[in-house]
Amino acid sequence: MAAGSGAASGQGARSSTGSLEASLDRRFQGVSNTMESIQSLSTWCIENKKHHGLIVRYWMKWLKKCE
Repeated sequence: MAAGSGAASGQGARSSTGSLEASLDRRFQGVSNTMESIQSLSTWCIENKKHHGLIVRYWMKWLKKCE
């Protein structure tokens, strides 16, 4: 029974990571050169700082796309 509950929690973690990745893609794609847009993205990053590794990876991915 413990293995089943561990698998279920792992599934939930992957699902939440997937939704976080989708949210990051939307946010980085929609960011503009306005104070409100940058402040909104910054606030979101601070609120989700426990996922800092993923946020930095996506930030770098989008920076490379925008060269």
